[in-house]
Amino acid sequence: MSRSAQASLTRLEEIAGGEHVSMNDAELRAREVCGVVPSVVVRPADADQIAEIVRFAIAEKLAVIPMGGGTKLGIGSAPSRYDIALDLSRMNQVLAYDPHDLTLGVEPGARIADLLQTLAAQKQFLPLAVPFLDRATIGGIVATNSSSPLRHAYGSVRDFCLGMEFVPGDGTRAKSGGRVVKNVTGYDLHKLLIGSLGTLGVITRVNFRTFPLLPAQGTFVATFQTAEEASEFCVTIAHSFLTPQIAEIADSGAARLLYPQVETNSATPQSWSVILSVVGHSAVVDRHGHELDRLADEANAQEFSALGESESVSLLTRVREFPRLVLESAPSAMVFRVNLIPSAIPPMLTEFRELANRAGFDLITLTRASGILYAAFSPAAGSEIAPGACAQLAKDVLQFNAKPEAHAQSMLEWCPAEVKRLAGDVWGPPRADLPLMQKLKNAFDPQHVLSPGRFAGGI
Repeated sequence: MSRSAQASLTRLEEIAGGEHVSMNDAELRAREVCGVVPSVVVRPADADQIAEIVRFAIAEKLAVIPMGGGTKLGIGSAPSRYDIALDLSRMNQVLAYDPHDLTLGVEPGARIADLLQTLAAQKQFLPLAVPFLDRATIGGIVATNSSSPLRHAYGSVRDFCLGMEFVPGDGTRAKSGGRVVKNVTGYDLHKLLIGSLGTLGVITRVNFRTFPLLPAQGTFVATFQTAEEASEFCVTIAHSFLTPQIAEIADSGAARLLYPQVETNSATPQSWSVILSVVGHSAVVDRHGHELDRLADEANAQEFSALGESESVSLLTRVREFPRLVLESAPSAMVFRVNLIPSAIPPMLTEFRELANRAGFDLITLTRASGILYAAFSPAAGSEIAPGACAQLAKDVLQFNAKPEAHAQSMLEWCPAEVKRLAGDVWGPPRADLPLMQKLKNAFDPQHVLSPGRFAGGI
C-alpha cells in the first residue's frame, strides 16, 4: 500500500472507526458498479460522518458512490471514477413514526421489507412494492426512483415523499420539505434527488406519508388476443368509476414468468393478460369484480377470472419482482424501462417486436397501464449473440424512443456491463434539458465527487 493510500485509510478510520472501513478484496468486488471496483468501503454511522467523508473526498479528489443493499448498483451508466463505496447499511433506523398523522421518518439504510412489517403492525403501509424487496433499502429505492405496480393508484415516490435530509457534494448538511403532510411553501429541492442515482447528494433521512391498509383485496385477470384490446380495456377502466390499485398488461412471454408451471392457476396465460388488483371493504371488492367482469365481456375478453388468495399472493409477488425474474431466467437480457403516455403503449409494443425480430432476439414485456413499460430483450433460446450486436440493438431502441413522435423517455435499466460499455449512454441521446441538468449537478456537487458519470450525459 502506498503512503498516500495508507494516509487515506487512516483518515477514513478516524471518521468512521477502524472496524467500519475495509479494503478486503471480496468486500470491494461485492460493491463493484458496472465492472468498476472501489478502493475502499466505508460504513458511516450518521449524517455527520457522511459530511466528513465527502469533505475528505473533495480534499483528496476522490469519487464517492453511496449504496445500501446493493440491489440497484447495476442501474445507470458506469462511473467515470469510483474510489469510496459509501455503505449506508448501518443507518437503518426508523427515526420518527406517528401512525395518527400517517407520517414516517427513516434512515436510508432501512430495508423496505423490515419497514413494511413495522407499518403493518399499525395497519399501514408504503406503496413501494419494488423488486428485490428482501434486500432493497429506502435510499436505493428513492435514488433510483424504483417503479412499483402500486404506482397506478398511489403515484411514484415523489407523490408521497414529504421531505429529505442529505449531504450535497460540498460536504455540508441540507434538508428540504418537512416531516408532516402540510408543509410551508417553497421549492421541493429534495425531489431532485429522487431518481438522481446519488449524483446530487447522499440521502441521510427520508420523510414519507404512509397509507392505511384496507381490509379486503381481490385480484382479477382478463385475457385478450391482442395488445390493442388489452390496452383499450385498461383505458375503459380508467374512464370508469373503478379504481384498481394495480393494472398491468403482460404479454405471453411475461405470463410464462408470472405463472410458473409448478403452480395451478385458474387463469391460463394466453396472448395478453390484464392483471388487476382491488382493495377496500369486501363490498367494494365484490362490486369491482362484477363491474370488471362486465367490462371485460364488452371488450371481448377471452377469459375473466377472479383468483383465490394463494394464487393472488403468488401472482402479485411475481409482478413486483418482474425485473428480478427476467434477470434470473436470462442473465444476458437487456431490460428497458420506458415512461410513456398510455395511448402510445400499443404502437411502442409493435415497434419493439419488430426490432427484436430483425435482430434475432426474444422479447417479453410487462406494461403498467399508467405508463411504465418494461421490455426485456434477450438472445433467442439456443443462440449466442455478440455483445456488439446487443449494444447495437440497445442503441436502436433508445434512438427510437428519443423521437418526438414516440412520446416516451427510456433508459436501459439492466444489462451486462460489457453491453453497457459498448452501447454508450444508457439514457439515450442527449435531451434538450441536459444543460439544465448539468447546471444542477454543478450547483449541488461542484467538484463532481458524487457518483460521477452515472447519470444522463455523463453527469
